[in-house]
Amino acid sequence: MGKNSGFSFGRLLLQIALGAMLSVAGIWALQGGGDDAARTISETVSGDLGNILHIVFGVVELIAGIFLIIGIFIGDRTGSFGSILMFIVMIVWLLAIIVMDILPLFDGVSNFLRWLYNFAYHLIVLGALIYIKE
Repeated sequence: MGKNSGFSFGRLLLQIALGAMLSVAGIWALQGGGDDAARTISETVSGDLGNILHIVFGVVELIAGIFLIIGIFIGDRTGSFGSILMFIVMIVWLLAIIVMDILPLFDGVSNFLRWLYNFAYHLIVLGALIYIKE
C-alpha cells in the first residue's frame, strides 16, 4: 500500500485524456459533427432547436475540456462554473447512453459484441466524468 500524498498519476492521465477528448469533441461539434452525445442531441431534437443545442453543447464540451486541462496547472480555480459545465456534459452523456445503448436493446441487437464495446466505451467516459468532477 502506498501512502496517500494527494497526487494520483492515474487521475492526472484521466484528466488529460478527458480534457483532450472533450476539447476535440467540442471542436468537431462546432464544425457540424461531434461525439456520440452531440450526435444524439441532433438526432433527438430536430430543426433549428436541434442545431442550436448541438452548437451550445459543442461550446460546453470545448470549454469543459479546456478547463480540465488548465485545471492541471492552476488547480480548481474555476469553482462552480467548471462544475456546472461538467454536470451538463454528464447529463447529456447519460442521455446519449440511454438513447444509443439502452433503447436499441428493445429492438434487438444484431451485433452484440459491437453493442457491448460501444456501451462499455460510453460507461468509461461517464465514469471518468464522474470521477474527475468529484
